Amino acid sequence: MIIIGEAPQTDPGRAPPHALAKLAVLACGNILMTLMISSVLPATGAIARHFSAIGNADLRAQVILLAPYISFIFVSPISGLAIQRFGRRRPLLAVFTLYAVAGGAELFINNFWPLLIARIALGAAGGAITTIVMTLAGDYFTGAKRTWAITIVGLAPALGAVIVIGLSGILVDRGGWHMAFVPYLLSVPILIGAFFIITEPISHGHAVGESAVLPVNFPSLCLVTMAVACLAVMGVVQLPFLLAAIGVHSATSASMIMLASTIVAVMSAFMYPLFRRYLSVRYVLVFLLGCSTVCFLLLFLAKSLVLVTIALLIAGPPSGLMITHFSAVTIERVSPAARGRALGLINSAISLGQLLIPFVSQPLRVWLGIQPMFGVLAAVAFIGGLSAYLAPWSDADRSSVAELDGHGKPPVPLI
Repeated sequence: MIIIGEAPQTDPGRAPPHALAKLAVLACGNILMTLMISSVLPATGAIARHFSAIGNADLRAQVILLAPYISFIFVSPISGLAIQRFGRRRPLLAVFTLYAVAGGAELFINNFWPLLIARIALGAAGGAITTIVMTLAGDYFTGAKRTWAITIVGLAPALGAVIVIGLSGILVDRGGWHMAFVPYLLSVPILIGAFFIITEPISHGHAVGESAVLPVNFPSLCLVTMAVACLAVMGVVQLPFLLAAIGVHSATSASMIMLASTIVAVMSAFMYPLFRRYLSVRYVLVFLLGCSTVCFLLLFLAKSLVLVTIALLIAGPPSGLMITHFSAVTIERVSPAARGRALGLINSAISLGQLLIPFVSQPLRVWLGIQPMFGVLAAVAFIGGLSAYLAPWSDADRSSVAELDGHGKPPVPLI
């Protein structure tokens, strides 16, 4: 249905010189992508109160939160095309610089429209960064080493969110909502590290006989990715508003619940090779949608912080696995000549799905109320999971890596 090609080969792969240093820079660079949203999540309520005098405060706060995805959507595929023409290193250094400038500016902006522009610029930098670092992970490594490199680079955003979400709520409670933008300054040391460590891959062009054409059913992968991305983080984005509805107004409480959810996301992302060891592409997707279904159902029923916390813990695997899974599948099944463009489109799909959150949730919240909204979302996620289970799949997509590797042979961890 979604993925094309034969099962991956179980070769040990190769790594570049100074592999650990390169991998560290790539992983740290990918953390900047998640900081765009995760560092601001605990400040959403405070931002809404700041804009309360000009109307639609809740919607404005969510737009500010998710505005980076506006440019992320368009810049990700454009950067994928650009790096195939201009190389990887110089564009990466340029977008690290843009990220530092835009993120630093947000510390001093109070008005809605200038802040929105800075957030959009931040998103443009973030979209290019995550496309380039994932492409470099595919360029630098091969075989099983590539699988683990993708896992580590994909894990980094969730790991960074663990630290930042816990810290951000405390900073916001003590210093105001502008303090949520302080983590963006981490881009400065990452830029310095990239300048000295990142090198141009030996070859990023087209190999002889290699097609730069995307698989014919690649758009279906993008649509599925977009839907999963929207559902995976819906609960976290709506958490401050749900807590307010049940009488909890502390940014620290919200950040601690988000922190617990993110810890589960980190653990899930780290276990991705194990997931694919025993679960097929089909069942990974069913698992992600199943977790979202249970999360939404619990939020629909929640009357206390305990049930809300349990629900957000169950939301951890979808948010932790979606980037790693869809990026890994794309890198594995798309030719190197089309890799940058394909990853850019997948990143755009993830961003578009998350950008749609306020425009999906706000009408439902106004019409039904926030908890009935979660009941509707639970039904949508359940139907999606059931459809994924019943849909036709290729033999490779129906099989786990263990099944594809044969009987009794310990498989190399694969995508």
